[in-house]
Amino acid sequence: MLQHVPPPLASPPTKRKAGFQFLYSAESLKHHPKNLHIPEIIILGASNVGKSSFLNALVNRPDAARVSARPGKTTLMNAFGVGPLPTIPKGTLKAGEKLPRYSLVLVDTPGYGFKSQASWGDSVWKYIKARKMLRGAVVLLSSEKKLMEQDRWILRTLAEANTRTLVVLTKADKGGGSWTQRCGDMATLVRDELKKISRSVGNGWSEGSGWMPDIHVTAAGMDHVPRLGSGGGVGGVRMSILEMAGFDLRDKEVKRKDETVTYGGPVVSFDDIKWKTG
Repeated sequence: MLQHVPPPLASPPTKRKAGFQFLYSAESLKHHPKNLHIPEIIILGASNVGKSSFLNALVNRPDAARVSARPGKTTLMNAFGVGPLPTIPKGTLKAGEKLPRYSLVLVDTPGYGFKSQASWGDSVWKYIKARKMLRGAVVLLSSEKKLMEQDRWILRTLAEANTRTLVVLTKADKGGGSWTQRCGDMATLVRDELKKISRSVGNGWSEGSGWMPDIHVTAAGMDHVPRLGSGGGVGGVRMSILEMAGFDLRDKEVKRKDETVTYGGPVVSFDDIKWKTG
């Protein structure tokens, strides 16, 4: 059950501390509550790609998603609300409609591939096609492995749906050897695949407007990766997600932290979200 606060037609008089909350689990499209105001970002990845660890790092909570060594542990789509109370323009909410307590919805999905449910593709595809507030997708690819056929399929699926897409490489601390070389080679391979898909779909899903040009590198065991830093690129991922979702951080002073060395821009938490009204 979603939690709401009054009044229904105006922003709250006081601003609460930004936060994070579990919203709901959904087996299929009909189980997702109606949403007409808050942008949604869906997170996709193969089974055992490290999606739970990534989500925990993304929202800076150690137990937001349960981490399991068994592939296919997540069987439902789980939605999380992050950020402060939104500032929704007056007149946007309908009479009786209550103001959500968060500014962004992150939707975690079951892993595709090994041991994933047969109904995965159908339920996620329907969500991508039907949700009016869906603003983009984050696709997690393991830097330990080569680009799999299932990965190519999900990228093409997003392209055909003309859904903005951000690719993130996980497990930079795994696989041995030079993580910079390995991840760099895979990022080049992924960009070539994205360009190939762009040419074939021909619907405007292209670099910048369809898929994000930056491919971020993340890791769970950051302390063991030289020069990767304690955040492993998560700060850059947050910024890209906020950009996809349509937030404007130009008026917010953000400080460069030692959260990541691989990402050269400002690092911002989801607590810094501001509703873009212009």
